[in-house]
Parts: sequence; structure tokens; C-alpha cells
Amino acid sequence: MKTSKPFDVFPVYTQYRPEQSVQVFVTIAPDCGDDDAVAVTVFHHHALVHAVRLSLPELRRQQGIVDLGVFSEGGYHVACDLQGEGATWTARTAFDVRAHWRNAPRYSFLCNFAPSDTQEDMQVFFRHFHLNVTQFYDWMERHDALVPRTSEFVDPMGRKLYTEGITSRMQALREIQSASIAYAAVYASLADYAQAHPEQGIYDNQGVQYSLIDRFFLMDISEGSLWREHILAEFGRVVQFGFDGLHLDQYGFPKSAQRRNGTTMWMDDAYLSFIDACRKTLGGQTGLIFNAVSSYPIHAVSASAQDAVYVEVWPPMVRYRHLSALIERVRGEAAGTKQVILAAYLKSFGAKRETRPDAIARSALLVTAVIFASGGFHLVLGEAGGMLAEAYYPDYNTMVPELYDPLRAMYDIVTADADLLSAPDAVDVSWSFVGGINEEILIQGAPISVEPDMGTVWVRVTLTKRGLVLHFINLLWVDHEEWNSVHEEPFRPAPPLDVSIEWNHPVDGVFVQRAEAPGWNRTDADWKSHVRGKALTLTVPSFDVWATVFVPYNTDSESAKQ
Repeated sequence: MKTSKPFDVFPVYTQYRPEQSVQVFVTIAPDCGDDDAVAVTVFHHHALVHAVRLSLPELRRQQGIVDLGVFSEGGYHVACDLQGEGATWTARTAFDVRAHWRNAPRYSFLCNFAPSDTQEDMQVFFRHFHLNVTQFYDWMERHDALVPRTSEFVDPMGRKLYTEGITSRMQALREIQSASIAYAAVYASLADYAQAHPEQGIYDNQGVQYSLIDRFFLMDISEGSLWREHILAEFGRVVQFGFDGLHLDQYGFPKSAQRRNGTTMWMDDAYLSFIDACRKTLGGQTGLIFNAVSSYPIHAVSASAQDAVYVEVWPPMVRYRHLSALIERVRGEAAGTKQVILAAYLKSFGAKRETRPDAIARSALLVTAVIFASGGFHLVLGEAGGMLAEAYYPDYNTMVPELYDPLRAMYDIVTADADLLSAPDAVDVSWSFVGGINEEILIQGAPISVEPDMGTVWVRVTLTKRGLVLHFINLLWVDHEEWNSVHEEPFRPAPPLDVSIEWNHPVDGVFVQRAEAPGWNRTDADWKSHVRGKALTLTVPSFDVWATVFVPYNTDSESAKQ
């Protein structure tokens, strides 16, 4: 799927490492004249940090690649202006510079492993959305012997796969600097292995071995078990095969089990011990992501040796507020040491699309905004324009065209502004600053709430070391709060909001960003009488889904948070 923009700009890599020179592609129609030019500007949040201008002949000699140089760690907005014939057109993108993908894990998926002459469509899509870590779903020959032994094979679900299709996609991701993570169920064997090794299984209190769809039989991963020894050796072969890490899956059950000898085990203890054993066996350079299905067992694994905390979201977590509260809970459990990824599958993208494409798009944007504004990341994108509608990834569907550009804009924001959205130091103070007896932030123009209530603008306020951040999510038009459903209600944008902020620090400026137009814009802010002293007052312009206000600290003053 291609973007609808007449010309485009996007980074060569999905994420850059410190000391790497940042390069972006600028694609322009061949009929543009030699007198035209492009101007590329780079912003760290609101601050201009770099600018370069090239004529189109120069750009063509460089094959559309603009080298922007080396940048400090962090996220950056990029604006590219095409100037010619008395008019200017603007395209936007973002990039970030991080020591490791774990610092900002924009997780994605691949599940098609047929031979292909080119991976270009997938690579362009991943560059557009900055997808820097990728799960290879159901790539393996068997769950108990993962690495393929032949060039062609049939997987346990009956799909014909090709080893060359796996390795070529790993290479394609290396070319765009996206990590390859191999799916691996921690405790699943096929029937023949389970029958040959009953002492390695786990059982219910009637002596029946736990299984999924009578095809995958569950094994004992606890310390000292023979299955743990076997599967850790298999994981070592996976890394030798070329993967950068493993996605450690479970099925959400059981929470406790019996061994063949009648002894019992709690799975939360077993998962924590197993993840740490993976780290010890595979080393510090191997990526590890464990699936805490329906948030179990977050209390145990948040402190484990994995690289991020990943939760596959299922009922009873059905409302927008559940997504936000889940992210906040995980961030608390992890004590700011790990980022949070939600696998929130959007069933509206299922095969039978009986609703309007604009309604599907707007519903997906709302879920994305709630997750990003809450400080999380979202696994839903993959392949070349694919979106997940359910837990079996080969049944993914292609996103509706109406969604591509606005969703891409949100991914630009989460890439450029992660330090404001999901930084470990970001603290949610909404309930202490807004509404009720709180007078630190006053908002007029629409009904507001400090949790995602339908018929309101949801306001979330965070304090970071960089400044004060206010999020506004438009729920004025929705008539139900279920995140995994299509909103077919008549849409209406949020009206302008008048905001007053009690502020006792030096001010370098106040900036507003709307998701439909990424990039921080300085807004006119005045000092006006407040409940106590004077307040910074500003107007947030009308927006569709998500708007943000940023009041940066003056880093030259003692008022900057340390």
C-alpha cells in the first residue's frame, strides 16, 4: 500500500544508533523541474536543530538520499518542503536515535515466508511507520524443534513454508535496522513429543495433560525440568540460525498445574524463573519479549530479564480506560525500567468489513491515540500494510486506505516524542491537577474527564524532566467505551479548548501538536488572572482525535526538573 502524498520523505532506517549518520529518502515525481528545491528541517520536539536545502539536480545525484548527520539520542520530527513554481508542498516524517530498540519498541509482525524476489513493499511500509522490532510469527517447523531442517516444510497449522523465505526477510530487516524476533511458545510440544515424554508434561487435577486445540501439549518449564533443558537448547539454535531474539509465548492458562509425579507448581514463579534462565543461557545481546496474556503474570515478570513488558489484551479488559490503566499498572510494576507493548487486536479489520471505511479508520486511530497517550506501544502493524484482527497472525488484513496517512502521522509522533510520552520519568498527575477541587489546570470549551469517558474530552497530564505535557483525546462523539469495536456514530471534531495552567517557572514558550498535523507549533500564550496569582492561558485549536500541549522547562534555570 502506498501513501497518498504527492511527494514523500521517510528515514532509511527504522531506528538509528548513536554515532550513526541519519539519512532520509525524499521521493519526488520525475516531472518536477530543475529549478525546484527541497528544504529539510529537523526538530527535537519544538526546537529547530538542523536544516539543509538541496536543488532537485543535487537530490537526484544523491539518488533521493539526504544525509542529515549525527544526532544525540532522542526523537526528532522532520519537515520536508518542496519549493517550486511559486508554491510550497510539505511532507513530514520522524526518526529516533536509541542505543537499543528496547528503549522505544515499535513492535510489528511478519508471517508470510514464501520466497520473494523483493521485500521492497514491506521495507517501505516499515520505514513509513518506523517499525524497529519485528516478530516472526509461526515461522518454525515444530514448536518443540523450531529451526527448519529442510528448505520447504509444512508447519503444525498446515501452512507450507520456505526456509529461504525466513532468511531473506531477516536480511531485509537488517537492511532497514529492524530486529528479527522469533516466535517461540515456551511450553508447547506436538503430540508425538508429548507422548514420548509424558514426564515432561503438566497436567490438571484429573491427570489430563493441558493442551491447546488438541494440537499443542503443555510442558513443564520449571527449574530442573527436562523440558526446560530441551527447549533452552532449541532457543540457542534459533539464535544461531540468525534471529536477534525470541518472543516467548504462553496461552494464558493454566495458572497452576501438576507434574506427572503429583507435585504442584504455580506458573507465575515458573515464568519468572524461565525468562531469567533464557537470559542466562542466551546472553545479554539476545532480545527477549514474554507474552503476559491478559496481564498474567505482570506482578512476577515485570522485573524479569526481558527487554520490554508485552501484554496481549483480552476481555474483561474491554474499555478504553482498561487500556490506559493497564499501561499505568505495568509501568508501575516495572518501576520505569521497561517499555510497555500492548497486543490489542482490532477485530474491525476482520475479513468481513460491513461498516464504512472511515468509521473503521477513526476507531483504529482512537485506540492508537489512547495507547500512545498513556505511554504504551502497540503491536498491530506488519507485513506490507497489514493489521492484526485476531491472535492468529496469518489471518491479518490490509488496512483501509483512509487510515494510512493519519495512522502514519501518529507513528511519527510516538517516534519523535517518546521522551514525552513513555519516558521512565513521566508521571501521571491528572487526578491531582484537573477537575474536582483541583485548580492547577482549568479547561473550558467542552466537557472534560480525567479518565476516558464517552461524551467528554479525556485529559491526561504528565510531568517529565523535560516539561509539562497535556493530552486531549476526543471522546465527545462516541456513545460506547469498548475499544475493540467500530464507532459508526456521527463524528464531530473537538472544539477549541481554552486552557489555563498555574505555572511558577520561567517560560520559553508553549507548544501545541495535533495528531493530524505532527510537529510542535508555538501558540500564543498570555498571563491572565488565576485562582492564585496568574496563569498561562492558551487555546488548543479544534482537533479530530488527539492533541497535545507541551510546556518545556527552561533548562537554563533552576526550575528544570533534575
